[in-house]
This record gives sequence, C-alpha cells and structure tokens, in this order.
Amino acid sequence: MSGTHYFEVTTPVSPPLKGGITAEILEEGKPTNYIIRSDKDWSVKVDWFLEGALTDCICGNWCLHLYMESIGPGPEFVLPYGEVRVPLEPCGDGRYSYEIKVRPGTVRPEHCSVPYKLVVALTYRTPVCDKPGPMAGFCELPIIQFYESDKQGT
Repeated sequence: MSGTHYFEVTTPVSPPLKGGITAEILEEGKPTNYIIRSDKDWSVKVDWFLEGALTDCICGNWCLHLYMESIGPGPEFVLPYGEVRVPLEPCGDGRYSYEIKVRPGTVRPEHCSVPYKLVVALTYRTPVCDKPGPMAGFCELPIIQFYESDKQGT
C-alpha cells in the first residue's frame, strides 16, 4: 500500500468568486422620486451576481430581505414578511433578480410622514444544513417618504 498522495486544485482566474448587488426603488413599476403615495404599489428591484471560476461549484440558496428603519419615531419594517429564498443556479449565468413588492397601505404616513432609510440584505445559505455561508452583501438605498392624497390621480 502506498502513502497518501495529493492532488492539486487550481482555478484559472483570481479571485475564484466575487459578486455584487444593486437595488432600485420603483413606484407602480417605474423609477420614483422617493416620495411615495401610501395607497400605491411600490417595490424594490434587486439584482445581484456571482462570478468566478467556482460559480459552477456553488449550490444552496440566497436569502433576501428589505429593512426599513424610521428616521425619528415610527414603526420599522422587515419586508417581505417571511423569507425570500432564491436557489443558486450553478449552471446558470450567475445573474439573479428579485422584486420585493410592497402592498399599498403597508407603510402609513403618520407621525408627520416619517422618512425611512432602506437597506437590502443578501446572505448565502448552505444546501445541506441550511446554515449561513461565507457570502453576504447589502445595498443602501435612498431615503424615502410616504404621503396620503385625498385627490384622485395625485
């Protein structure tokens, strides 16, 4: 019987993995001026990527959340209610997208219309044990504010 023999694992480029994340606030599917009518649909479209020589070897899920922190007294939110899980696609192009949709009336313009700071958080979950893995990112978004209108179309 022979002793232990080793083999080499090489990656053709450096770094073996890297990624990025961007996000955009939309009001009724269109870019917004960050002043949002509380009785309208709005959303945050999140795009992210994973690239590098090891992307074909990574399985598991992405976990995505939108955090809304009030600037001043007011309620805070983690949206959506419940987790968003997006499966990794090792044979895909490494590009992912998800739109976090927020229903009208979720945020009320009380307290003299408190502004909110938004942050999208993305984490990796391992495929077998569903534990947090070594990949994570976030994207800070502009401050938004909500208002009520008593007129139709404004």
